[in-house]
Amino acid sequence: MTEESTQQHVSVNAEFFIILGVMLAVLGVITAIAPLADGLAVEFVAGIMVLSRSSMQFYYGIKVRHWGGRFYSYMGLGSILMSFVSVACAVVLLLNPVAPLSFLALLVAAYLVVMGGFDFLQAIELRPVKGWQLIFMNGLLGIALGILVLQSLPIPGRWAVGIFVGLSLFMSGLSLCGLGFFGLQYRIKIAGS
Repeated sequence: MTEESTQQHVSVNAEFFIILGVMLAVLGVITAIAPLADGLAVEFVAGIMVLSRSSMQFYYGIKVRHWGGRFYSYMGLGSILMSFVSVACAVVLLLNPVAPLSFLALLVAAYLVVMGGFDFLQAIELRPVKGWQLIFMNGLLGIALGILVLQSLPIPGRWAVGIFVGLSLFMSGLSLCGLGFFGLQYRIKIAGS
């Protein structure tokens, strides 16, 4: 796929990226605030939010699956596969509300590293597009958050689960919004030409 056609795909779908980004950012804020509630509510809210992300990611994968690119439509196929990883993580969080804190920390760390790796690979595929650096930085942040959780085992409390998952969702949302805004900017530039 050429650089121009990838940029056109992003610009045509700019509103979709912005809406999806706003939804993920809102989920992130809700998840980060959840730790202020009762301890068991943290896993429940984080599980529901990760499950919500999986449905958004699945839809995203369906929408962009035909774009192609370096990883043979990694954006589409990868998003669909990652939505299944998110569902598995959400199910574990929802079915084990009283799981030991060390188990939850390992689960969250693995989830953050895997999702960060996904964003990193997606950024490589999006390199021809303005704003790809936002997705790249989000991937690095996800990996860094996962490593931070692993290094701080045992984490100080259940609240850390919600904070780390919420921050990951929020940053993913911001990076998608940025990609969408760059896509709108490109569309306006082309329309003005």
